[in-house]
Amino acid sequence: KSISEGYDIIVLDSISVLLEPVIGSSEKRSWLLNYFYQLPVLLNGLLILVAELPFGEEKLGLGSIEFIVDAMIILKHRVEDGFLTRIIEVRKARGAPIHIAETFFSITEDLGISVFTPPVLAELPVEGGEVKLVCKYLKETAGHYHRGFIINIFYPPGPGIGLEVFLGILALAIINNMKALVISYTHPSLIIRENIKNRLVMSGLSSEKAERVLEKYMIITALNPHAHSLTQLVARELAIIEQVKPDIVVFYGVHLARDHITGLTTYLKELFNEIMYLKSKRLIDIRIGCCLDEYSCNVETTLADVTYKFEKVFREDGSIDTRIYVYRRFKEPRVFMGNYVNECVKEWIEVIREYAEKL
Repeated sequence: KSISEGYDIIVLDSISVLLEPVIGSSEKRSWLLNYFYQLPVLLNGLLILVAELPFGEEKLGLGSIEFIVDAMIILKHRVEDGFLTRIIEVRKARGAPIHIAETFFSITEDLGISVFTPPVLAELPVEGGEVKLVCKYLKETAGHYHRGFIINIFYPPGPGIGLEVFLGILALAIINNMKALVISYTHPSLIIRENIKNRLVMSGLSSEKAERVLEKYMIITALNPHAHSLTQLVARELAIIEQVKPDIVVFYGVHLARDHITGLTTYLKELFNEIMYLKSKRLIDIRIGCCLDEYSCNVETTLADVTYKFEKVFREDGSIDTRIYVYRRFKEPRVFMGNYVNECVKEWIEVIREYAEKL
């Protein structure tokens, strides 16, 4: 009846109940399998067979049905970092090479199944064109940036770290006509936005102009890294990036995202694939956080194009100075004092103010 009514797709759910009774009879099983094999030809369409995978098993155990199908997809799940992670495995796809066997998927209301394509590149990408820097001290130590650069900024532990860096990112976006996306792991987007805005107002901008500058050049969002497994977190990040389509991606509070992952090897693998994917898209990747684990920070430094590491120097008279160590690829490390940052902040604010006056 289905064939006579002219359907293009037939879904049989479930084939398990049909095959289980004939597993012991090779003749009946062969007849049934041959029927399924010929049915798509008669349909001139698509036949989808749904089977239940026994819990804990990796194969169906329904005879040779796995060998006659053109494609075989396995849906399963596992617990990762305490969260349920849904996995889709492409076990077979006739005529098509399979480079990635497993990947993450989600089931969303009103959307259905969404499959996450992992950012795995066969070859390492190169960066794009050079971008302008604001601040002569940055030019002296880091030289220059390119689209696709990976930049680490590590601070000593403390609340609300790196607020001045957002001014530098904003100035970088303005002078190069870019858009920056900030993904925060530590503070809500409203808190970060208000603090940047207040800093601009303190520098002489009106509240309205500060708001308009932020509106045009910086989008801020926040994710709770402890509410996702590592795979889910990467998927959420890349989905946001794909939606916003920024030129600069800022991950704020990366120490929290790093610290809750149980397997460092898994984290570094996901990190490397993600930053290489962003580099292939010519996105400047800026990662801001604390060095809670010196080993992890050292590894991440080796992956970056530029790393700025802030350290506090406590003097005998009770004063505190800041030193910034700059690691630029293929160059000897440089160091400059914290007062240089103040000079950079002045230049950043001047660029922002000049643009704001044109609004």
